[in-house]
Amino acid sequence: MKNRWSVRAKITAMMTVPLVMLVALWLFAVSITLPSALDLRGAATIADRVGEPGEAMVVALQSERQLTGAYLSSGRKSGQQAMLEARKKSDEAVAAFKRLSSSGPAKDASSDELVLALDTTYKALEGVAAVRQAADAGGEPDGARNGFNQIVMTTYGVFESAANHHDADVAQEARGAFVLSMARELLSQEDTLVGDFTTEGDFTVADFAQLVTLVGQSRLILPYASTQLRAQQQVQYRQLAAGAQMKALQDLEDRMMAASPGKSSGVELAQWRAAFDPVNAQLAQFRSSVQRVNVRHASEASDRIVLQLVVAGVVGLLAVVASVLLSVRTGRSVARRLDGLRVAARELAERRLPSVVSRLRMGSAVDVAAEAPPLRLGSDEIGQVAEAFNSVQRTAVASAVDEASVRQGMNEVFLNIARRSQTLLHRQLSLLDGMERRTSEPDDLADLFRVDHLATRMRRHAEDLVILAGATPGRGWRNPVPVIDVVRGAVSEVEDYARVQVLQIGEGAVVGRAVGDVIHLLAELLENATAYSPPHTRVQVTGQSVPNGFVVEVEDRGLGMTAEAVAEANRRLAEPPDFDPANSARLGLFVVAQLAARHRVKVMLRPSPFGGVTAVVLLPMDLVVAQSSVLPPGAAQELKNTHELPMVAAEPFSWLPESGAEPSPGRAQARPEAQRRREVPRPEVAEGPVRGGLPRRVRQQSLAPQLQTEQSTAAAGVEGDDEPASARSPEQLRRMMSSFQAGTARGRHASGPADGDGTDGGRR
Repeated sequence: MKNRWSVRAKITAMMTVPLVMLVALWLFAVSITLPSALDLRGAATIADRVGEPGEAMVVALQSERQLTGAYLSSGRKSGQQAMLEARKKSDEAVAAFKRLSSSGPAKDASSDELVLALDTTYKALEGVAAVRQAADAGGEPDGARNGFNQIVMTTYGVFESAANHHDADVAQEARGAFVLSMARELLSQEDTLVGDFTTEGDFTVADFAQLVTLVGQSRLILPYASTQLRAQQQVQYRQLAAGAQMKALQDLEDRMMAASPGKSSGVELAQWRAAFDPVNAQLAQFRSSVQRVNVRHASEASDRIVLQLVVAGVVGLLAVVASVLLSVRTGRSVARRLDGLRVAARELAERRLPSVVSRLRMGSAVDVAAEAPPLRLGSDEIGQVAEAFNSVQRTAVASAVDEASVRQGMNEVFLNIARRSQTLLHRQLSLLDGMERRTSEPDDLADLFRVDHLATRMRRHAEDLVILAGATPGRGWRNPVPVIDVVRGAVSEVEDYARVQVLQIGEGAVVGRAVGDVIHLLAELLENATAYSPPHTRVQVTGQSVPNGFVVEVEDRGLGMTAEAVAEANRRLAEPPDFDPANSARLGLFVVAQLAARHRVKVMLRPSPFGGVTAVVLLPMDLVVAQSSVLPPGAAQELKNTHELPMVAAEPFSWLPESGAEPSPGRAQARPEAQRRREVPRPEVAEGPVRGGLPRRVRQQSLAPQLQTEQSTAAAGVEGDDEPASARSPEQLRRMMSSFQAGTARGRHASGPADGDGTDGGRR
């Protein structure tokens, strides 16, 4: 699979993976630390809305439990009013606990474990009413005491869940406060039990066993609770445990446990109250102080963790940002340097090197060092690649300079050879022109015309070398030349001119400066049309004026070209390419493109309806003038009085080779004008000026040969199309050739060349 990723994308992907891992680690650390901070931050909320209300509710229930037992132990004879007041206080404490613990802040700060414990406590509190109903119905003190014990112990599940924190020190201190609260509950149960059997006056075995259990648990739990506290709190607990009130309470407990069951416990209720109440108050106060200190420590720990989290988060975020910036900067630096190398390479290939070649072709001097500035991209691997590129571009520019020098030298060689050939050809054509004027023998004239035609073709090929060398051919005209004469001149430079049929050509003239190039351009198109079409077919030429100039169409009936080939040829004609010696087979296309670009002539190829190719040549407005401005004064009258009409648009070179043989330029030129009239009937010259070779009636032309008079038959040539040229008399041939020479002289006079141009006067 082809790799379509850019270097920038690869660098970005390479940098992204470690950055993503770093961000993931940072988020993982934050996710671990943040819950601890939030948990400790919510410790104060839990203490205010769950812990303190819950503790107040437990104290109220413990008081109600003690008063309910005393009421039932007295046989419901005393203590009812105190019990009812305790119930009212309990209901208020329970309502406050439920309201605060179920509030929004409490729920937000509660853990899942605490929420579950609260739900369990809410359900347990619903059993208070049943315990009260049993007591009001005259139940046993043990039943009421056990009912309240279960409810209160369920509530301690909330305290245990609230004591679980992520911070170890805070959690340990909270567990110490929880154990102190549990010890107070055991002492409260012991207080209720002692109150019941002292009021009844019956110290049973069950009471003794339960008393021993409660005393043992409380004496075991209190020292354990102190171990969970901080050092200062442990000191306070030891002072409380060593106090006189604690000693007095423990002495009463020891006395009761020493008594025998079934008899009196040996302790009066007043003695027990005097010893128990101070200790209970001291433990409650100590537990409250521990709880407050624990909340403060939790808040401090939360602030510390939050600070650590902020520091770690900010530092981690800064590290991530720094890593991102460093990665981006490094990636951009590498990508920018590589992009600079890419841009330099593309600039060399697409702009600087073509510009150097273009300037070299125009003959401008080129400084290799200035055109190939070195790239400075450091000394690493990219810098080494840049140094290699510097060597490449210096070599490329130097090679272009050398190649341009060689090409310029070859162009000068081509131009020198072409100029020499042109000079000789111009002298040869001038010599032939003089010989044609002096010769009246038909055979000699035919040979001279044949040599003249060959020399004209040689001149065109010599001009090809001039165009290849980038120079301008020497032929030039001072005055505009009619388009019909330009087309005729192009036809005369084609080898197989006999197959070219010039149809209707509209009025118009080509300015003198462009006549030679237009003749050459049309000759190349005509040569191509005759070369790539069957010998028995015609190549037709038409022309007419259009709003944008003058259009000349050259149509052949050959095999044609594919759509791709036509498109490629039109592209080359629209944008003239550089000459490639390896593609010399398309020399004509290159010459046409160069000539068209020189005068802004548009040349386009298109498929012909007859199967061949039609070449459309559009001469712009600045190359075309009105034909009326071409003829000098008196030229129209001169043409009128001439017995021989110049070649008309539809008739020159319109005959086919005899017996299917290939046409011979010399033989075609040597054919008498009378025979051309027999093959393509020619009208006589009518009165009035001659315009564009328009046909005119010939007397008795529509009659059968037997009905024509001798005079008209002689004028039209009654002999058949098969009459050989040798059957004509010398006087007849001399008259025809003289007429043709006079017409050629008039054409040269009407479109004479500029003075001193060293040309042949615009022949053909």
